[in-house]
Amino acid sequence: MSDNQREALRQKVLAEIALLDTPPEREFDVLAKLARRMLGTGMSSITLIAPERQWFKARCGPLAPETARARAFCPVVVETEAPLTVADARLDPRFAGSPFVTGAPNIRYYAGVPVRARLSDGDVVTIGTLCVLDEQPRVPMPTDVEVLEELACVAEALIEARAAALRAAKVAEEHRLAVERLERERRQFKQAERMADMGSYRYDIEKRSTTWSDGVFAIHERPVSGGVPSGEIMNHFPEPDRARFVAAVMRTLDTGEPFEMDADLVTAKGNARRVRCSCEIELAKGKPVALIGLIQDITERHDLEQRLRHQARTDDLTQLANRAEFHRVLDARLRAARVADGDVAVLLIDLDGFKGVNDVLGHAAGDAVLRRIAERLRAACNDGCLPARLGGDEFAVVMSAGLDRDGLDRKVRRLLHDLEIVADGQGHIARVTGTIGIAWSRGAAQDRDVLLRQADAALYAAKRTRKGTAQTYELGADNRQAG
Repeated sequence: MSDNQREALRQKVLAEIALLDTPPEREFDVLAKLARRMLGTGMSSITLIAPERQWFKARCGPLAPETARARAFCPVVVETEAPLTVADARLDPRFAGSPFVTGAPNIRYYAGVPVRARLSDGDVVTIGTLCVLDEQPRVPMPTDVEVLEELACVAEALIEARAAALRAAKVAEEHRLAVERLERERRQFKQAERMADMGSYRYDIEKRSTTWSDGVFAIHERPVSGGVPSGEIMNHFPEPDRARFVAAVMRTLDTGEPFEMDADLVTAKGNARRVRCSCEIELAKGKPVALIGLIQDITERHDLEQRLRHQARTDDLTQLANRAEFHRVLDARLRAARVADGDVAVLLIDLDGFKGVNDVLGHAAGDAVLRRIAERLRAACNDGCLPARLGGDEFAVVMSAGLDRDGLDRKVRRLLHDLEIVADGQGHIARVTGTIGIAWSRGAAQDRDVLLRQADAALYAAKRTRKGTAQTYELGADNRQAG
């Protein structure tokens, strides 16, 4: 079949299904939103290709209702009847000069798959695409096309069901086929919800009643047969997320602006989950009639992010804060001190005799000593303190706000005692102590680098005097004041 014949057949299908220039429909909008959310892009659309233009049946992001067909991405998918991914449109000679790349919406990444429709005589024709787009380039993943193709199946089922409904007005048998296709659509939507661990809900403003999709029941671990627990919905959200969710809903009702938030949720079976909730107003004749929302179980993703965040901030051997986390917390304390005209104390700790442990008893014994030091630092530090391992046998502590110098002196004396460790093995004994350098942020003008240099100077002054002691940095006193 020639290109002209395919184009003529495509336009025949579009006329038969009567989908061009129709009002927005929630099912198509939800599919576009689901594609954007699952692939993490800024834009998505369900696009139909007319002779001179591409028209968006559904769109998310800064996309016009329709654009010229020339130099666009989606016509390439339709004409080749194959998926298309573009990592960076600026580097693709087919699209580098496209006005959609050089100007709004500044497309860089594109992934699209064909959406097909069926003529009444049974011929299947590609009429458009389901695609995602982004203003930033990205490396396409193999799963991008897989996800889009699965969602495109749902879009095709929707289009097929719509065409069947039109034919059903004329022929009863076609009506029966339309019902079958609608049932297939429902099953596919359920499958899409399961794929994304997602469900949708609708709150009727006038009736003050809520309906849930099966996916929402699954997330809440409630049976569908039990119906929506209208009086108990908010009980699934523990505080403070319950108050945050209610406040967000009220803002949407008052302003019409949608919201999205992550929250903790406790299921009917008592299981803790992390969910992402979104909500927007449904309008009828320009008036709000309902709230439409999505809820997605993101527990695994959230847990992974938390683990990665913990790993990025934690020293693997001692499980204390690492250098980066120590600097982050210290910077935050210094910012607060600048606002409140407060004072922050920092302790730098260097172990004496630790090299002897490694040399005489071995590195395993050295690691054990470092873990014991970490345990004692944790025990000595209350909630306001942050102990950290800076590397090797160097440790540091950001002291709690409001601790005065007398209180700090008492804590340091206890800490010096706690840092005395005797390690033995294979007939050898090694003794480890800690020397501490102390500096206060007011004397460093609340500057982190200056503060750490002063603490370091106090540390080495203490080492020169006597190891296993502490010394506080004092301006203009040649650092001879003991802590």
